Amino acid sequence: MILNNQTDKYITYNKYEKLKTEIKSKERIKVRNFYSYTIPTIEKYDLKKGRILKIKDKIIVIDIGFKYDCILLKKEFQRIKTYPKINDLIDVIVERLDYKGKCFLSYIKANKIKSWNRVKDAYRRNELVSFLVLSRTKGGLIVLLYNIECFLPGSQIEDKKVYNFDYYLGQVLIGKIVKINKRTKNIVVSHKIILEKKKRKRKAKIVWNLTKGIVVEGIVKNLTNYGCFVDLGSSLDGLCHISDISWKRIKHPVEKIKLGEKRNFLILSVDRFRKRVQLGIKQLIINNWKGVIKKIFVSGKIIKGKIKCLRPFGILVEISPGFEGLLHKTEKFNFYYKISTKKFFKIGNAINLLILGSKFKQKKIYFSFKII
Repeated sequence: MILNNQTDKYITYNKYEKLKTEIKSKERIKVRNFYSYTIPTIEKYDLKKGRILKIKDKIIVIDIGFKYDCILLKKEFQRIKTYPKINDLIDVIVERLDYKGKCFLSYIKANKIKSWNRVKDAYRRNELVSFLVLSRTKGGLIVLLYNIECFLPGSQIEDKKVYNFDYYLGQVLIGKIVKINKRTKNIVVSHKIILEKKKRKRKAKIVWNLTKGIVVEGIVKNLTNYGCFVDLGSSLDGLCHISDISWKRIKHPVEKIKLGEKRNFLILSVDRFRKRVQLGIKQLIINNWKGVIKKIFVSGKIIKGKIKCLRPFGILVEISPGFEGLLHKTEKFNFYYKISTKKFFKIGNAINLLILGSKFKQKKIYFSFKII
């Protein structure tokens, strides 16, 4: 009986000890789970905001909410020549965790990641940014944007060709980010895009204020075979066609106007949507074409003219300075059919003509040669 009682007590004691260990293990798990929720876990390259606790000779002790205080090397602030103070909040990144649980931080890498994120946000939102010109490089300039070196191509500096790149050193320019290479971390910015936007606004404002029939002043900036381009100011150009330069037929605009000449032009038409302006010079000169035709060049009268130009549809004949008429191919002589027109009619030759008629509105005179 005594043996049985001792055995029962031993069994009861073992059950009690097992139950006790189970309760302790459950409590331990519960406490561990509780602390695991309250103490945040960190991983490599996490961006954190930390408070400076201590500043020593070579390291800075920072609290980022981890179970241990973290370490930041003091030499990182030597590059930027600014030193923090105790209780200052700074942005840091988790650089590495050693086997003892110590956490090492980096301030420079954190700023680079922040700057890169700011650049990506500005590029995505198409925002205006300001950048400092640091140095000159091949084909452009090196600028500083959010503490990141970027490339400003020479073609994106101004809306015209730039020859002196050194002029921009040390200046702060405003522009936009036009390209980001995520693989190479290269960023391309543009200052020209801002100038072009302002130019378009000024151009549109001027075009909407222009109307047909007003006289404007402009500078001849380019001469072509079909006319001249005129600078009207604020990057607005107008075209004066060769037929609107002179009442007299000319072969090239250089006969009447010079490159760089400043003179008045009459606005003939304005296309506000395409931002095009048609100009004229001869319209500013009083033309007595109608009066001269009625008095001198009467229908049925025989006059003498000089051949000015040969065309497939006929011959243009000058009958007086500034007055030309058409001898149509159907009105040329037809009884000398074996003679070539180009051999008989040569530029500069004088011929007798019969005036058939004229159209005042189109300023055209028609001749005949075959019935003379």
